[in-house]
Amino acid sequence: MNPEFDDKIQTKKDAVRSDAFVAKQAFDRQKNHLSGFGDDYIDSDPDIRALRHEIKLMMALFKQSNFDDIVHIIANPSRLMGINFIIGFIRGLGFSLAVIAVALAVALSV
Repeated sequence: MNPEFDDKIQTKKDAVRSDAFVAKQAFDRQKNHLSGFGDDYIDSDPDIRALRHEIKLMMALFKQSNFDDIVHIIANPSRLMGINFIIGFIRGLGFSLAVIAVALAVALSV
């Protein structure tokens, strides 16, 4: 694909699962296989043009909704539990500080 992009991927190899590399290689093979058809063949049928338009709309919606981030968090349950624990701890800490502040305000006003 792009040598600069491949170099960036190689430097972050420990952060990316091996399944992603296998999927990228399979995608590159499929893309090279399908590139022989050309765009004039694909765009000649109005149904295929409409399908491509709908797929582009769906891709835009998924990108705007951060669907891939949500799937990434859900796919890693330990990370999801850790994030929920930290958020719950911070909420509890905020609540307790607010109760202390109100109690001090009431005690000092009396």
